[in-house]
Amino acid sequence: EELNKSREKKKRKDDQTKIGSEDNMSSIPVMATAATYESVANPTTAPSPVNVPIAAPKSNFIANATFEAAVSVGVPLAPRPSPPPTTVTAESAKSEPQNIDKDLTRMVEDRIYGYTRSSDGMSIEYATSLLDSSRAVQFREGVRLGKALSINVDRLVHFAKKDMSHGRLEEAQEFYLQAVKMDPTDGRPYLGLSRIAQRRGDLEYAKALLKEGIARSSGGFVTVRGPPEKKIDNRTKKSGKKDVNTDAGPKLGTIPDAGPNPFLLQALGTLEQKMGNLAAAEELYLQALRSRPSHAAAWVALAQLRTKELRQGAKAGRACYQSAERELQRIGAKPNAFVYTAWASMEYKKGKEDDMKSVRKSRELYRKALEADPRCSAAYLQLGVMESECGNFDTAKECFEKVLTFDQRNSRVLQAYAIMESRRPRDEVNSRRVLDLFERALSVNPRDAGVYQAYALYVVELGDIDAARDLLKRGSEVDKRHAPVWQAWGVLETRYNTAKVARDIFQQGIWSCAQPGGGQSGGRRCARLWQAWGVLEAQEGDHAAARRCFSRALDADQRNVAAVTAWALMEEDLGNFSDARSIFERTLKYFSSASDDKTAVWRAYEIMEDRAGNYRKAQQVFQRSMREEMASKDEEIIPERASDVDIVDSLVKNKSKEVEVSRWQTGSSDLGAEVWLNNGSIEGKIPAKMMKKLRNGDSSKGR
Repeated sequence: EELNKSREKKKRKDDQTKIGSEDNMSSIPVMATAATYESVANPTTAPSPVNVPIAAPKSNFIANATFEAAVSVGVPLAPRPSPPPTTVTAESAKSEPQNIDKDLTRMVEDRIYGYTRSSDGMSIEYATSLLDSSRAVQFREGVRLGKALSINVDRLVHFAKKDMSHGRLEEAQEFYLQAVKMDPTDGRPYLGLSRIAQRRGDLEYAKALLKEGIARSSGGFVTVRGPPEKKIDNRTKKSGKKDVNTDAGPKLGTIPDAGPNPFLLQALGTLEQKMGNLAAAEELYLQALRSRPSHAAAWVALAQLRTKELRQGAKAGRACYQSAERELQRIGAKPNAFVYTAWASMEYKKGKEDDMKSVRKSRELYRKALEADPRCSAAYLQLGVMESECGNFDTAKECFEKVLTFDQRNSRVLQAYAIMESRRPRDEVNSRRVLDLFERALSVNPRDAGVYQAYALYVVELGDIDAARDLLKRGSEVDKRHAPVWQAWGVLETRYNTAKVARDIFQQGIWSCAQPGGGQSGGRRCARLWQAWGVLEAQEGDHAAARRCFSRALDADQRNVAAVTAWALMEEDLGNFSDARSIFERTLKYFSSASDDKTAVWRAYEIMEDRAGNYRKAQQVFQRSMREEMASKDEEIIPERASDVDIVDSLVKNKSKEVEVSRWQTGSSDLGAEVWLNNGSIEGKIPAKMMKKLRNGDSSKGR
């Protein structure tokens, strides 16, 4: 449209110029015109310098009259005068072909296609070896040398990820293989091929791919930036608001990685952790941090490995999170929302019951996470779960609704929302609303076994056992390696069906969830399945079978507090106090530092001696635990270097509130150990009432 307007404007300007020239031509005297045609009638007469205005629109009557007069007398007309020379305009210059430098064009073509011309320029040869440093693209035997442009690998990786998201593994594998062939030093294709192998269940091949990528890929670098610059806006000045910082400051330089690709090291550590090799996973995470100290995912992984898998205290996790925060600030990077989210979750979970200090600390960290990323679904989800557990149901609802405004297909958020609604006071619970949220979660992700498990537990509360059994069965079909579904199903059959059916469910779950290299116990994933099976055998009176199950549980996970507590309680009921003491003493050796799990073992040990009337021994156990707790309250040291801390990787996992699914039916037990479902895993837990009595000193009677 703009081009047409400019053309019309130019045309009007030319018409005005032409009209002005025609007005000048119309002012020529008539005598001049007569003299002109007189010269035409008599060719010997010298021509007049005045041209005849034949084409002038306003003097057409003159031209027509003289033309008819000349024709009537039979006088031949003189040839029409040639038009005056025209000036070259911009459009005409563009339309006309410009001069081309043929020599330069030939040289560029030779460089691109690898031609070699003779000195006389008559013969052309194709060069199979282009090792000239002046050439941009080099070949040898028709194969390009050096790295391809990164945009080519980016394109292949993008298409591969798109195919993987739609379940087209074969097509994704082809793209990744092309990317490896194009640039063997790029780590992304190896990571993608490893994920494809994991989806197919071939963990050993996935590990081999990651190791190959670590050996062949080159390390990257991180960009160091200065303090962020402030945006000066007149509107903010008028409104009195503070200046807003830009996302990133000016670039100051780069820091290369000190070792192999940290992303591949982290991925290999995650795979080792999944296979139950915690020591190897820890070492790989450590290598990733030594290679790049600002690798936030590795710091998060280390904290979660120490606090969740190795059962260490909050200090170990807090040191990792603070180190991650410091390293990101050192290079001028933006705050990481997932670091703050995982940190907040750890502070809340590791905090003592009814401890508002940990809740306030968690809220502050969640606020930092949302400031770093206002659309962080994990932060809103964890904050909503915490508020619902604190009884702030309306605040939790606001968090869940906020996530669903920009992440409608998040099945975990819908599941947590439904669980929160089911835990309102009985007169405020809307069962139809809860069921609708569970159905929405299943419609979003029909293969999420965790949703089936939580849905089944709520249906059990409503009294529909058959529907709950059907949901758990469907959950085990969509994800056969999901241990919490098998656990919940086995416990359900323990309570509402025969022991034989429950045993079959536990056995099928162990077979399905067994990990490579897990031995007879099946690996860490099966530990709580064995523990729940042991509880079943103890209830049935088969104590030898129960001991075998508890032994398998501790073989799979030496720090499984649930199995330790349940086994010791059974031996105590049978009067085997020496065996119970040996179980406690052996387990305490596996905890290298003070933690909440170790404190629970100490308290269970003390209560057992107290119930048996061994007050002297109970006092000794109490003193030992207090000495260790006082020693652990030394000044906390935050590591200054990544090499001082061990590491692990794992994304922030969504957690649900603990739900009781089975309990010991032993009236003689003052401890009242129970089997609980924590994030889909059955585990033992000492009731909060007993813990409160212990803290108040009620259990120290007779000392």
